[in-house]
Amino acid sequence: MKFIKAVGLVLFMAPLLSFAENKNYPCSGASGSYHVNSDESAGGFVASTATVDPSVTIASEASICERATVIEGAIISGRAVISGKATVRGLVEVSDEAKVYGEAYVINNNGSPLLIDGQAQVFGQAFVQGSVIITDASEVYGWGKVLDYAQLFGETQVCGNSVVNGFLVLQDDSTYCNQ
Repeated sequence: MKFIKAVGLVLFMAPLLSFAENKNYPCSGASGSYHVNSDESAGGFVASTATVDPSVTIASEASICERATVIEGAIISGRAVISGKATVRGLVEVSDEAKVYGEAYVINNNGSPLLIDGQAQVFGQAFVQGSVIITDASEVYGWGKVLDYAQLFGETQVCGNSVVNGFLVLQDDSTYCNQ
């Protein structure tokens, strides 16, 4: 009888152990704490090496990792991740499962909010400034720049030394990469 109870306990505990081993910890298990938003709601995880000012709003499932900086009222929502040495500053919202990482710099000081959402990624030394929209699975990387009121939809890529600016709307899943 003891053997059956022991086997039953092992069979019961095995899925729990497997769950614990596979759990995705914020920022790959880095030390840190959970942010308290300005409205006193529970915010997402901030690594102890990251910089986040009190004006920032972070959703409970979003995270700021490594040496990333998020300041001046930016909003990080959904399951978005800001990591590396990336900077997100001002009237910017990074949402859904979007990622900003590497040494990317995303800034908007006025106008309509800059939006990075969906599964969009901004990384490398990319620079994004203005009332820009980057959505779906679009990517800005390398030294790519997206400025002013430009909008990227679909799987559009801006990379290399390319600059997309003005009121340009790219929705044709094209790649813009000048080397």
